[in-house]
Amino acid sequence: MPYQIPDIVRSILEPLAEAVFPIGAWTAQKQAPKFNEFIPPIASVPWRATGSPPSLSTTNFAVVKYLELMIDSDSENEALAPRWQQIKANPASFFKTHTGQPMSDWRASRKGLDPSAKFAPFDADSNNFAFWIAAADGSRDPVSRRQFYEACWEPLEAAYRSVMPADPIQWTDFSTKLLANNQFPGEWPTNKSVSSAAFTVQFTIDTLTACLGQKNPAIAASDPLWQRAVLIEIGENRHPDYPYGVPEAEKAVDTFVNTI
Repeated sequence: MPYQIPDIVRSILEPLAEAVFPIGAWTAQKQAPKFNEFIPPIASVPWRATGSPPSLSTTNFAVVKYLELMIDSDSENEALAPRWQQIKANPASFFKTHTGQPMSDWRASRKGLDPSAKFAPFDADSNNFAFWIAAADGSRDPVSRRQFYEACWEPLEAAYRSVMPADPIQWTDFSTKLLANNQFPGEWPTNKSVSSAAFTVQFTIDTLTACLGQKNPAIAASDPLWQRAVLIEIGENRHPDYPYGVPEAEKAVDTFVNTI
């Protein structure tokens, strides 16, 4: 069954996505890009209807649905996390030598090495695994994307209920407090397996990928321009799967020369 984020959490994540990446506020205060300067030129875009204010926001990118799809497709971390846990519990799990020596003997025979070993990627300051939760001893346990986020839903809901943000300014303040990591001691204490700061950073990364990656499966059935919407507003012409060869370069040069 496809993964589904709980409804109450979904209602929190949707405005939180706009708070961490305020596309709506940014688009509303800027001029429309010069669509005729794109290659090929763009006649119009759906979020800037004539005579209406721009209607671009993270909602258009179905960030929460995107997150669900990423959790469903996280087979790599689902498979790797248990193997890494096995190595953490026993660093010699997959140790092999041509002599058949156990790892402790092999290490003891080498100057400067203790007979025992540890796996450095689990250190508290390591970033070797995409998703992790804090272990009781201060080290890091590798987990899947699903396990990471599911550790966040309960404290996130509790933190939300403690302040109940109701407008963009309050949502921005809420996201800032989550990132600060110590603003909700009762609802999201710092000893949780995933800190509020770690959640906010990862959620921001996923929101940015959904809005900027141009390969968002959650909106694959929409007008292809939506995949490029933020970059079009920036004025970025390049995008995946668009061949830009000598003819396009020559046309760009002609356009530039005629303009000046």
